[in-house]
Amino acid sequence: MKNYSLRTSLYFILPALVIILAINIFPIIYAVWISFQNWSLAYVRPPQYTGFYNYEDALFFDDRFINAVFVSLKFVFLAVLIEFILGFSLAFLFNQKLKALNFLRVVSLTPIMVMPVVSGLIWFYMFNENFGVLTYLVTLLGFDKPGWLTDPDIALFSIVLADVWQWTPFVMLIFFAALQSLPEYVYEAAKMDGLNKIQIFFRITLPLLKPAIWIVLILRIIDSFKMLELILMMTKGGPGGYTEVLPWYLYTTGFITLDIGYGASMAVMMLILVTILSQFFVKKIEGKN
Repeated sequence: MKNYSLRTSLYFILPALVIILAINIFPIIYAVWISFQNWSLAYVRPPQYTGFYNYEDALFFDDRFINAVFVSLKFVFLAVLIEFILGFSLAFLFNQKLKALNFLRVVSLTPIMVMPVVSGLIWFYMFNENFGVLTYLVTLLGFDKPGWLTDPDIALFSIVLADVWQWTPFVMLIFFAALQSLPEYVYEAAKMDGLNKIQIFFRITLPLLKPAIWIVLILRIIDSFKMLELILMMTKGGPGGYTEVLPWYLYTTGFITLDIGYGASMAVMMLILVTILSQFFVKKIEGKN
């Protein structure tokens, strides 16, 4: 009877396992296999096994790959830091029990509903040096027209600004939900013990929000590493590679120049990097060092 029950359970979960293998596991295994090949769809020739040559070429001889990695890290750091600070602050603001904030809570979530491609297009026109609204506002203040997307010094920050606009509400929403779930009796006990607002924040609120903090960090870091749409619509990696993040380099290598072997090796290395970061934050959520 026990074996029959186990066999029946396996029959029920088998379709889900097949779907998971087909959608998640098989593409990863196939990408790893391709990464060991010298395979370009631009030439009519069969793939050739080259071992770790693609990985060695990317890590030690491809300056463009190294630049893309550093640009990605810089983008992720700036975007996640700003989104975290703004989202955290807005969550505390909207957590105040004021009826006037109800409408603002709803409106503040609007950027999340916009498709990333559409968001990139909107910001591309807003940053236009000739008729962009942001350029117009800057000139009204008496400054020269900034090259939002053409100046190497500010192009990446313009991309960060667009990303912050879209995803800060997501961070705010998670923190707001976490604040709403905090038990009131803990704060009442803290006030009875004579703690002031600053002490309550650091001794009670922050420790209770740690799971939400780690969740925000892991979700936003992973998603920021995959950011491609804004680069596609706004700069295409320019000027001079100053906004060329790793997903964009991977995209151009695999889908434009059709060097799928080299592109797959970069995808595998990106997957490894994101997985390592994810495991670090997962352990933090679980309370492990």
